[in-house]
Amino acid sequence: MSSQTPQSGPLPDSIVSNVVGWAIEMATTFLLYGVNIAISFTAMYLLTMTSPRMTKARIGLLSLTIFMLLMSTLSVSLNMAFILLEIPLISAHPPDVMSLLTNIRVVGIYVDRLNFLTCDGIVVWRAWILYPRSLVVKLLLVLCMIGSLAGTFVNVGFTTVEFLRDINSTGGTLEMLEQTLPLLFTNLISTSIIGYKAWCYQKELGSNLISTNGSVMRAQKILWFLVESGFFYCMFWIGFTVISALNGTGSESFQVYAKAIPLLSHMRDSGIRLILCHYRSRLNLPQGLARNKKAKAPLGSWSLNRPLLKSQEAVIWRRKTPP
Repeated sequence: MSSQTPQSGPLPDSIVSNVVGWAIEMATTFLLYGVNIAISFTAMYLLTMTSPRMTKARIGLLSLTIFMLLMSTLSVSLNMAFILLEIPLISAHPPDVMSLLTNIRVVGIYVDRLNFLTCDGIVVWRAWILYPRSLVVKLLLVLCMIGSLAGTFVNVGFTTVEFLRDINSTGGTLEMLEQTLPLLFTNLISTSIIGYKAWCYQKELGSNLISTNGSVMRAQKILWFLVESGFFYCMFWIGFTVISALNGTGSESFQVYAKAIPLLSHMRDSGIRLILCHYRSRLNLPQGLARNKKAKAPLGSWSLNRPLLKSQEAVIWRRKTPP
C-alpha cells in the first residue's frame, strides 16, 4: 500500500488578491507610521531639551504630541492585528475568530474618527486664536466643528451597525460622504480664514512700507506654511472622496487610502508642531551667547497672533510718531 501525498494546486485568484492587498496596506501603513515616529520624537526632543524650563505651553504641546502618537500607534496595531487574524481564514479549516475581528474593527473605527476630530479641532483652534474679537468668525468655526462632530458620530453609528451585521461590509458611498464632507468643509474654511489673516498682515505691512524684522518675517512664513499645509491636507480629503465615489468603498485603492489618511492627518499636525518647535529652539540661545547677542522674542506660547500684532503695532507706532 503506497502512501499518497496530498496534491496542491495554484492558489485561487481571490486569495492572491487578498494577500497582495494586505501587503500593500501594511507597507503603506508602516511607511507613514515610521515618518510619524521620526517627526514626533524630534518634536518631543525639541520641546524637552532646548529650554531650561517647561512652561504650560510646552507641556500642552508635548502632551498633544504624545496623545497623537499613541492614537497612531493604536490604529496601526489594530490594523496589523486584524490582518494577522484574517490570514488563517483562507485556510481549509479556518478558526472561529469572527467575533474578535468584529471587535477589533469597531475599535479601529472609533480610534480613526477620534484622530480626525482631534486634527479638526487643532485646525479650528489655530484659526480661532487669530480672530480674538470677531464673533462672526468664531460662530462660523463653531458651526464647522459641530458639523464635523455630527457627521463623524453619524458615520460611526451607521458603520458600527453595518460591521456588526457583516464584517466584510465596507459601507456605501453616501455613508462615507457623511464623514468626509463635514471634515473637508471644516478644513477648507479654517485654512481659508488663516490664509485671509496672513494676506491681511502682508498687505498691511506692504501698504505702510514697513521694514519688518526677523520675528515678523518668521511669523508670516509660519502662517503661510499653515495655509499651504492646510490646503494640501484638503487635497487628500478631496482625493479620498473622489475615490470613494468613482471606485466604490470596496475597491483596493479605497481600502489603502482609508488606512493611510489617519496617519496623514497625524503627519500634517506633527510636521507643523515640529516647525514651531524648531523655530522656538533657534530663539532659545545658550547663556554664553545670550550675554553677547540679543535674542528676539519667540512666538507666543500657543498663539501666532499676539507676537505678530505686537510687532506690527510697534513698527507702525514708530513710523507714525514724528521725530
